[in-house]
Amino acid sequence: MGKKGKRSRRKTINAADRASIVAVQTKIKEFNEKFSKSLSLQLDSQAANELREGIKWIEAKKLELSDTLLRMKLQTWFVENKLIFYANLMGLELSRRNFDGVIQIYKEHFERCNIDVKMKNLLCAFPTLQLNYHEALLRQGKGSIDTFISLSKLHSTNGRQENGLKTDLRRSADFLRTIKHFDAAIALGKQLEALTGDRLSLATTYLDQYIVGDEESLPTDFASNMTQVMQKHKTESNETEDFTTSYTVSILLLAQSTYLSHQLNDNTEVVMRKAIGFIEEYLDLILRAETHCSTCKQTGTESEVQFVCSGCRVACYCSIDHQRMTWKKDAETGMRFGHEVLCPVMKAYRKWRHANDNGDNERVSRLRRRFERECLYCLSDGMGLKDKCFKK
Repeated sequence: MGKKGKRSRRKTINAADRASIVAVQTKIKEFNEKFSKSLSLQLDSQAANELREGIKWIEAKKLELSDTLLRMKLQTWFVENKLIFYANLMGLELSRRNFDGVIQIYKEHFERCNIDVKMKNLLCAFPTLQLNYHEALLRQGKGSIDTFISLSKLHSTNGRQENGLKTDLRRSADFLRTIKHFDAAIALGKQLEALTGDRLSLATTYLDQYIVGDEESLPTDFASNMTQVMQKHKTESNETEDFTTSYTVSILLLAQSTYLSHQLNDNTEVVMRKAIGFIEEYLDLILRAETHCSTCKQTGTESEVQFVCSGCRVACYCSIDHQRMTWKKDAETGMRFGHEVLCPVMKAYRKWRHANDNGDNERVSRLRRRFERECLYCLSDGMGLKDKCFKK
């Protein structure tokens, strides 16, 4: 009887069942490929829609193939695929600053789920989901900063070297810096440097702490390290063609540190022009890059026309809300100033470039001087560097 029973159970899994599951696997793979392609093109909104479409499709198929999944013992596999889609969607919503969406996804699908059963393929990603959730809470004035710091430290010392670790550490350090928890941000920056050799987060934290006024002087090796930071991120950016993240932050960071050191240099004019040159290089990269939202980095498409700042006509946004979010602060990752500071500089640069490209020699010199004045005003008053310099 035992053998007959086994043969009977085997017969219930037929060729049609296997074909159905193969078709499902193929479709899920297609959703993942479409999502990855959209993400690589910085089409975050499109990628999010593809994930939602995939989730709806999985839920519909789960009902349609419930008997087949039960016979083949694939219910858990189906749930895992849906959770992976939700995990990716949660990260996208955080980058798009949809904090309500991040909180909702975590509470509904990850907060009380059985990790041992439903998330065995998501264990390495779960610390990232926790960080995303607690950052979203803090950005809405809720949650505990101590919990966030503890999770960040735990995530960085768990001995795993997954691909998302560098991104998680950098984002956590950036966030801690913007809310003035500099000691915790420096600790994460040192761990990031030890793990990956990346000094940008640590250097930015030191500079921001100094500018805000919590420190009287910068570390003695700060100025010498800046050139190494710049070269490293310039090389990485040339390889990845990513003009809107680490490299642009490096340029602005170098412009600020160069300006800060001008009082220690006998040839002030040369140092000032060097700082202006870094801002010019930053703006040149922004103009050469594809149209993207200055807040969430979403790339513009024909179907999703972006707004252009009426002041400078350079910065783009995917919505009015995103323009408001970074008008006063945090326009660049981890930097304390917003587009309000950069807008006059971008406007002056656009006008000078337009006159220069069109051979309008009568206006070029005048517009160039105006651009340089806007740069110096931005560095001195706008970024709060006017009364700051390195200690002799």
